[in-house]
Order: sequence, then C-alpha cells, then structure tokens
Amino acid sequence: MFKEFRLKYGIEPIIHFLIWGSLFVFVWMEVRTLGPFRNQDETIYPPMVWSTILSIVLFYFNALYLIPRFFSKQRYRLYISLLIALYIGIVLINSAFDHFYAISLFSSEKEPFFAELILNFQTKTLILSLSLGYGLTKNWIKSNKLQQQLASDKLSAELKYLKAQINPHFLFNTLNMAFASAIKSNDEGTADIIEKLSGLMRYVLYESNEDKAMLEKEINYIDNYINLQLQRLSPEIASQLKYEVRGNYQNLRIAPMILIPFIENVFKHGIMLTKKAEMSISIFLNSDTLILETKNVKNNGPVGTDKEHSGIGMKNVRERLLLLYPNRHRLEISNGEHFFQVRLEIQLKPN
Repeated sequence: MFKEFRLKYGIEPIIHFLIWGSLFVFVWMEVRTLGPFRNQDETIYPPMVWSTILSIVLFYFNALYLIPRFFSKQRYRLYISLLIALYIGIVLINSAFDHFYAISLFSSEKEPFFAELILNFQTKTLILSLSLGYGLTKNWIKSNKLQQQLASDKLSAELKYLKAQINPHFLFNTLNMAFASAIKSNDEGTADIIEKLSGLMRYVLYESNEDKAMLEKEINYIDNYINLQLQRLSPEIASQLKYEVRGNYQNLRIAPMILIPFIENVFKHGIMLTKKAEMSISIFLNSDTLILETKNVKNNGPVGTDKEHSGIGMKNVRERLLLLYPNRHRLEISNGEHFFQVRLEIQLKPN
C-alpha cells in the first residue's frame, strides 16, 4: 500500500516537474536570440515565466477539472464552451502581457500585437492538445478502473451470496413447515410474519439476480419489509411512520435492491425511544421517473448505531447508481442537525 501511494503521489509529480522544466529550458534556449526578446543583457525570464505559468494553468485546469467535471459526465456543450473561453482568455492575457509589458521592457524591438497573438495561439494550441491527450487518457483510465472495481465488487458480492445460499430449498421448506404449524395453532400473527419473511427471502434469492426486476415486485418487497419492521415495533412508534406509494408503476423495470438501502436507514437510524420518530417514506411515479423521498430524525447516540457500515452502504449504492443509471438519476442527501433526508430521482426508461 505504501509503495502504491509513493508511486501515485511521488513519481507522477516529479515526472510533471521534469517535463515542464525541460520544456521551459528548451524554449528559452530557442528564443533567447530572437529579435522580439533580444535585450542588451538578454533577459527573457519574465515573459518566459509568465507564459509558462499560463500554459500550466491551461493544461491542468482542463485536464484535472474541466474534463472530469463536465466531459466525463457527458455535458459536452458546457465543456466545449468553458474550454474555448479558457483557451481564448489565456491567449489574450498572454499576448497583452507580451505586447504591452514584456516586449517594451525586455526587448530592443517592437512587434505588432497581431504577431504576438498568432504566436501565442500556436503555442497554446500545442499545450491544449497535450492537455486533451493527458486529461482524456487519465479520465479513461480512471473510468476503466472504476468499472473494474465495480465488476470486482459485484463478483465478490455474488460469491458471498452463493456461500450464503446454503440449500435455500431446505430453508423454504422449513419456513413452510413453520407457517403450517402456526396456522394449525391459530397463531395468525406468527403465520403472517413467516409468510412475509418467506416472500422477502424468495425475492432476494431468486428475483434480484437479474439486472432489472419488475418495479411492482420491488415495491411489494418494500411493502413486506416495512410491514415486518412495523410488526416488531410498538404501536406507538409504528404509528409515527408515514409511508405512501403513488403513481402507476405497472410495466416498469428497475435495478433490484437499489431503493432498499435508503429505507433500511430510516429504521436503522430513525427509531427514537426518547422523542417522536417522525419517519416518512414516499415513492412517487411521475411518468417514467421514480422519486423516492425519506426522512427520519437523526439518532446521534452511540447505542445501536453503525456509522461505519452505514457509510459503506451509502457508498455502494452511489456507485451502483453511477454504473446503472449514468446521467439518469439525481441523488440529494441532506444531513441536517436534527433530520436526515434523502431524495432520489431515477429515470427508469432512457430518452
């Protein structure tokens, strides 16, 4: 791990420093005898340093900010507009500095502003081309690495899942026996719990293996999960949950188990014994767009909290959303002083 850290954060900056230093020395050796920069003492450091700084700004601002922030998110029009503005702005600033300041102080000859403009367009075009090559390659490597990591995580999860499937048929047969026994004993409450638990396990083991599941089955799974959670709570606490589903969710498909982590968090962190829970879960269908909104009081006490694993769960669901619904979802999380709120929008069908 230390070796990877040293390679990533040590060698790459040194390589960049050597490249820019070599470029600076090369250009300085080439232009130090040219008329526009020739002076009695051959001082050309100020314009060279200034031009190099602006080239570095153009190179890294595009490669490390504009490309990851806009290009990689397919916001191409905005990216091109910002890149053109950055490129033209730096060329004009560099040309104005050369013409009105550097040449007049450090050169024995005067050249027209247009000549300075053409020269800077040429040099900055080269810098921009190198920046595009570096930035797009770096972004592709990062994206490819993320895809590989997600594939590895998926494989690891599938292996864990396979290990957990210790003869599920035996488990379902046992649940059916317990259900029949509860019915025979007229224990309707226990029978209902067993039936809902069996439905949950059947969905997780069989239905959720597909890339997409029917939204109707996903919502039915959520219904059973919430009902089971409410049955373990006291009637007073259970009555504090507001749960509603609105809209037509027929004939729509969704990535299975993509909503449940947010709903689990409501029960995991929102149940309060000392004050009103104020939990709410809402699922709305607006045409092909699904909107999930959850809200719960924050439980800041040390009892019953698992912040580390909760954070991992949020990270995993964010990565799944990025992979499965790129540019087709919006996740807003408000972690306020007293409430934790989530609003998730997913466009279930691409335009």
